[in-house]
Amino acid sequence: MGTVLIPAARGRLRLAQGRAADAFGDFQACSALFGADVWGMRTRETGYVHARSGAALALLRLGRRQRAGQLAGAELADVRVFGAPRALGVALRAAGLARGGAEGLALLRESVTALDGSPALLERAHSLAELGAALRRSGERAAARDPLARALELAARCGARPLAARARDELKAAGARPRRPWRTGVEALTPSELRVARLAAEGRSNREIACELYVTLKAIEGHLARAYAKLGIEGRGQLPHALGAEKTRVPTLQRTAHALRDGTAVTSPTKGDSDGDDRTRGVREGDRDLQRP
Repeated sequence: MGTVLIPAARGRLRLAQGRAADAFGDFQACSALFGADVWGMRTRETGYVHARSGAALALLRLGRRQRAGQLAGAELADVRVFGAPRALGVALRAAGLARGGAEGLALLRESVTALDGSPALLERAHSLAELGAALRRSGERAAARDPLARALELAARCGARPLAARARDELKAAGARPRRPWRTGVEALTPSELRVARLAAEGRSNREIACELYVTLKAIEGHLARAYAKLGIEGRGQLPHALGAEKTRVPTLQRTAHALRDGTAVTSPTKGDSDGDDRTRGVREGDRDLQRP
């Protein structure tokens, strides 16, 4: 069964490279390895490599929407029986893109819902980006901003820079002005909020912080209130633990670009930031980001 991984991985790579015809051939070769003539019985591919949805995405690039819809629909029918969240989310996303229109939007929303309970953060980011982009194309610019902002944050957390760049571009097209990829967590804090939070975590009182930074007590209270909301905590007693996550994050896109300009090494994503994988019920795969599924 491991043999099918080779054409599947090559197909994803070629799809990311814009070589849709070659990618389709790879996914077709992958699907053939699940045939009855190979196994001596009928088999169903229920999201192990997503050969049919991959072929559907390649066909969409080639302008063959009807055939793409057939392949994506066939995979979705089999995956629904299996019911694994990641596999279902991926299949729903491909089917939604192939179907298009109002029905396609409904499938994309279902894809996001299926992945909300899955550790497959990168796949969730892809589905959020596709949902937001589809909403924007349908004229629902305001509705598109929330899924696109969530896609941007998840992509940044996964270190998926091409996807994050696409989500940012879509956000701008939807009329938003994203200042940074993060909306929650330590990275979402402004420099002033982070400075105040660090001092509070060290045990300083609000009045002591205000005197040290030469600002009003009200300003300190405001910084802390916003910091608590972004960190998802209720008070200063939780600050040391919340700020401890600072050292385990993937660097932001801006920091990475700065490091490259300086010629210094760029920190790679930490363990746990890769996409989760439930294809074999709990097996984690180091799935790297593709340009666009």
